[in-house]
Amino acid sequence: MPKHERDNCRFVAAATPDGKPAIRMELFHDAIQPLVGTTINFELLSGVSLEQAKKLADSMNEWIIGIVVRQSGTDTAM
Repeated sequence: MPKHERDNCRFVAAATPDGKPAIRMELFHDAIQPLVGTTINFELLSGVSLEQAKKLADSMNEWIIGIVVRQSGTDTAM
């Protein structure tokens, strides 16, 4: 794996199988080899509604454009 791998992403609010709201990160290009086929969900505090999760996901989509994965032990600044 190179020192840094990047991919663009978006965030989607959805209910988990047990009905709790969560935010799922979706990668656009499968450019980060170790994450291909992986789903990343962010658990939210209890009491957060699905509507609040949607607002949070919308805000994350406004401010976050991608993900960078860096190998452990590299000392290169991003």
